[in-house]
Amino acid sequence: MPMSDLEGKIISLRIFMSEPLRNEFKAVCARQGRNMSEVVTDFVRNYVAKHGVLPPMTDRTNGSPTETTPSSATKARRGKGSKEAS
Repeated sequence: MPMSDLEGKIISLRIFMSEPLRNEFKAVCARQGRNMSEVVTDFVRNYVAKHGVLPPMTDRTNGSPTETTPSSATKARRGKGSKEAS
């Protein structure tokens, strides 16, 4: 599979979150037949595309455009004074 200009060497990304959130995320990913790295990579790719750096990517499983939108819980947390990285 050809890679875009911005895809290349694979690196690691370390993030911090609560253990219950991590466990729930892992379970949701498993139910979808995906691993956490794939889901986070798709999120980052879509986030960058939304903010004008990359063109939107397509879902590798069915060729449809992928879309990542914040959940209502995420929107609620953002409204409580949390800052989003720009």
